[in-house]
Amino acid sequence: MYVNIVWYLKRIYRKITGSGSVDTWQFRDYLYKELIDLYGKEYFNNKRILEIGPRDGEDSKRLEELNPSEFILIDLPDKEAINNEWLGDLKSNHKFIQANFLYMSQEEYESIGKFDLIYFTGVLYHNPEQLRFIQKIYEKLNFGGVVVLESATTRKRKFINENVVEIHHPKTYRDTTTISHLPSKQAILSWLDMVGFKEIFISKSHEKENYNTKNVRLACIAKKNKEDMPSSYYEKDLKENAFIIGGSN
Repeated sequence: MYVNIVWYLKRIYRKITGSGSVDTWQFRDYLYKELIDLYGKEYFNNKRILEIGPRDGEDSKRLEELNPSEFILIDLPDKEAINNEWLGDLKSNHKFIQANFLYMSQEEYESIGKFDLIYFTGVLYHNPEQLRFIQKIYEKLNFGGVVVLESATTRKRKFINENVVEIHHPKTYRDTTTISHLPSKQAILSWLDMVGFKEIFISKSHEKENYNTKNVRLACIAKKNKEDMPSSYYEKDLKENAFIIGGSN
């Protein structure tokens, strides 16, 4: 209760004084700081950064502090109005693409190249092809590259500690247009491991200020290491010709 009161007082203060933006998802600031604590700003200096689903640009402004050599941002066409409110404030060498990352043409997908940091918060649970999404993120990272991932997770208490996906079909979750799959935290961690991420740091950013989200959202930071291998299936039958999990066309 105390933390909630402090947070609301902070919001009121910022709104009245105009001292900084009113970020209703304050965990993002803590998550960014965890990234810097883990790797330092120098690790990403003059490197390529991709942000998927920048929304209000709050994370985008933080990522500019890393002095990227190139900063690519991808968001859906229906987010054009909110994106236009802040895109002009970016000073780095950036490119904004209006597209669904999973449904880009092969030519456009290949043209954006690979990255050393991919920021991917508040997006995964809006897409039913979640394992495929994570695999494509892995594919787009250079070795030594890092992904910052955050997502809503299952609301069912009986599933919170299970390795499951809560599916809402044919009626979506709370009648939204996009939320049909709510994975558990363990399901997201399992997917990360399946596609090849073995070095995974579980963030405590949702525990810093209580928005009643720490039990129903997961944030984590994972690194793609050269020595780590993605999982595959039909290994016993096909051996070296087994299929990479999530690697379908």
